[in-house]
Formats: sequence, structure tokens, C-alpha cells
Amino acid sequence: MSKMLGILDVMHPASLKTRARASFDDLLLAGIHAISVKGIDQVNVTDVTAIAQVSRPTFYTYFGDMNGFYAEIWLHHGREWLDAQFNSGLEIDAKIDQALLEIFAVARRVPELIEVVQPEFERWWSDNVGEDARLGQNASWLLGARIGLKISKPVSSKGSFGLEIFDFLEIGEAEFSSELMSGLGVMPEQLPPMPGIQYSEEDVEQSLTHAAIEVIAKSGVAAASMTRIARRARVSTGTVYPRFKSAELLIESSFAQAIRDIVSGNVVMIESQGTGVDQYGLAVNAGFRADRETWRNYRIEMHLAAAHDQSLARMMEPGFEETAKLLEDSAIRMGVQPEFAAMLAWFMHVHAIGISLLYSVMPAIAMQDNRFMTRHMGALLRSANQLG
Repeated sequence: MSKMLGILDVMHPASLKTRARASFDDLLLAGIHAISVKGIDQVNVTDVTAIAQVSRPTFYTYFGDMNGFYAEIWLHHGREWLDAQFNSGLEIDAKIDQALLEIFAVARRVPELIEVVQPEFERWWSDNVGEDARLGQNASWLLGARIGLKISKPVSSKGSFGLEIFDFLEIGEAEFSSELMSGLGVMPEQLPPMPGIQYSEEDVEQSLTHAAIEVIAKSGVAAASMTRIARRARVSTGTVYPRFKSAELLIESSFAQAIRDIVSGNVVMIESQGTGVDQYGLAVNAGFRADRETWRNYRIEMHLAAAHDQSLARMMEPGFEETAKLLEDSAIRMGVQPEFAAMLAWFMHVHAIGISLLYSVMPAIAMQDNRFMTRHMGALLRSANQLG
């Protein structure tokens, strides 16, 4: 009799529902763990079901495929993650933090994700910022800096050198409407001319590195096979191997070329417009231009892959050292005291990638006049005798 009661209990609809809910939750937790350990582009159904000890048919019944699975993780934890990024006082599990960061980062290239991530982010923004331009500046710079620091950390811990700048990222109500901000709020017709990655079509090596950049920007590092890169460059794979022995070496070459050309070009272009805090603010807006899209997305994808590939992270680090020095020297030429210029340079790096991530999910962020924040930061630096 007791055995029969046990069977009936298991078969009872309420019991079945409880077991189903447990399986669903186990799968979500397993996915979060797998993403945080392996990276979102390396996780598969077998990884998740093995960790959760749930069958593959059960997985497919609940989620359909991996992209649907990631969408469910976002729907269950996205708001919690956004709140934690904005309010550093809120605690969030480290694995949830990393997994949701990666889902947020790839959302722009996955239709099933962007259709849930974007509306949730827009609702979160409406609830916390609304139409207030001052709050928008504070939120975009703080969120951008915090997210940028997290995604940059595996490549270089020196991003934390700019942490002191994070304390500057709040414009008060009185300051926002003060004389300091006069003339702002309407963007000039022409932004600094900061084009994207340039290359010569006649040079096969440059064609290949540029093709690698485009493939990575569109689909991620894991998708950058030799075959796909060669096809994008319109050459045979036999043409590739005498120049690059592996896809990894080609990716390394692409990164070295891209970051050096872009950052040095940025510095030249900004300084050609005259040095000052307004030029920095306008440069942030210029970074959203359509011809910068490949660079923005490529940089995000390289950081994302480096979080789970130490050799890739080590390869990228010298490029950031070199470009941070370019930014530091530029800040000094702008009048920033040398002891503060290094902090500002590393802050500029983490903020640039973080605000690109925000833009990839909510393009409306490009409508902000970022000179509000750079004038605010300039005023604080002057009051601390760090800017001439």
C-alpha cells in the first residue's frame, strides 16, 4: 500500500509540476555556471544537461535551443543584474554577474536575445532615468565604466587604476543648470572625424586581418575559422597559410593592427580639433558613428573571448599598455597633471568599451551630449589642481 501511495504521489499533477520546476531551475543554474566557466560561445546543450543532471529532451522541451535558453536566463536574472551594475551596494553572485554580462554583450548579434534584453534594459532605463538628461549622463557614464571594467579585467588588471575617476561621475542638479553647462544640449552638426579601421585592399595580409576583424565583429572569436576568414577576404585558404599558420596567429595580427591604428588615429583626430574637455566629450559621441560599428563590436568580442582564454588575454595586454600610454600622453598635453593622467587614461579605456556595450543594446544613448560629463570632470580636476 505504501509503495502504491508513493507512485501516486509522484504522478500527482502538483508533484509533477514541482519536479518540472526543479528541472527548469536546475537547468538555468547549470547554464549560468557553464557560461561563467567556459564562455557563452563555448557552452552547448550537453554541458548544461550534464551539470543539471537533466535529460536533453527536457532541455529542448523547455528552451528549444541554446539561444532560447540564454533568453530565459536573462528574463529571470536580467533586472537583478542591471540593478547590481547601477548600485554597487547591491550584492550579486559572481557567476550570475559574469553570465549575464556575457549575455548582454552578445545580445546585439542574437535575435532571440536582443528581443528580450533590449526591452528589459529600456524599461529599466525608464524606471531609473526617464527623460532626465542629467540622470542619463550619470547613468550612462557610471554603467559604462562599471561594465567596461568588468569585461576588461581579464585582459588587464590595470583598468582598476581608473577607479578613482568613478567617484567623479555624478553631476548635481545645480551644476547641470549652471553657467558651466551653458550652450550644451544640442550637438554640433559635425563631430570629430574619427573613421573606423582602415586598410589597403591591394595588400593580401591586410585584407586577411581586416576580414578576421569583420568576422569577429559580426559573430565572435569562436566563429573566426580560417575558412570563413579566407572566404570573407575572397582568397583561397591556400593563400592564408603561408602568411598565417593558424587562425589564432591571424587573430593576434588583426588585434595588434586594429587597436594601434584606432587609438592613435583617435588621438590625432581629437587633438587636431584642439585640446580640451569638450573635444573628449564630442569624441565619445563620434565613437557611435556608423563607420565605427565594426571596431566597437570587434573590441567587445575580443574582450569577451579573452575572459576564458588566457593566451588571448596575454596577447591583447601589450596593446592596451601601448594605447594607454598614448592616451596618458594626450591627457598630459591637454593639461592634466602627470600623476593623474595615467588614471584618466585607463578610465577612458574601460569607459569606452562599456559605453559601446550600452549602445549595442540601446542605440538611443548616442543622442546624449557627453560634453556635460566631460565639463563636470574637468571642473573637478581643476578644483583638485590636477588640470591646468
